[in-house]
Amino acid sequence: MTQRGDRALARQLERYYVRFNEDFWAFFAAEVEPLLPAGAVLTDLGCGPGLYLRDVSERLPEATLIGIDRGDDMLRHARSLTYAGATPTFESGDVAGTLPLADGSVDLLTIAAVMHTFVDPFAFLKEVRRVLAPGGLFLLYDWVRVGFREYIEYREKEAGDPVEARYPRALELFSIHNKYTEADWRWIFDEARFLVVHEARPYPRAIALLARPE
Repeated sequence: MTQRGDRALARQLERYYVRFNEDFWAFFAAEVEPLLPAGAVLTDLGCGPGLYLRDVSERLPEATLIGIDRGDDMLRHARSLTYAGATPTFESGDVAGTLPLADGSVDLLTIAAVMHTFVDPFAFLKEVRRVLAPGGLFLLYDWVRVGFREYIEYREKEAGDPVEARYPRALELFSIHNKYTEADWRWIFDEARFLVVHEARPYPRAIALLARPE
């Protein structure tokens, strides 16, 4: 594993429980799970080290789980975890392009803190529409724009980087993480003809939108 890859994995592991906290899982249990069919097929795009799929497996042990990520170190960690249900299928791939999924094959497609990096969110949502089964759902969990001071102050306290690296890394990431407002995300979904059926703010700088194609 490269030093850069090692740091990225460490950040993912340290920050996971901040974002995927009790509020997120309360939202998942109340608003997402009731809409899923028995034995649902769930796919996580940009699955990272697999912690989300591990926790989904505990809640939905009968589900078929698929994780896709381009980081070999992330996938190695994900494959090393213990899952309550069947071990997920993991594939290496760039989730910004054509997804390695069959048409109409996924009941819940999740992407967390990745979609804001895509050049063309509408091309991606066409792929989402293609792979979702009839009645399928798309769960976006991603950053929303905040002020410069708020972002810098929060990142200086957030785990995942050595203390001395937090300020320069916050400067580096500010323009990347602060791309879309809540209104922008809703407009993108509306333009792509996705109906938002539920939403939540489990984390101060992020929004969860559960949607289905119209």
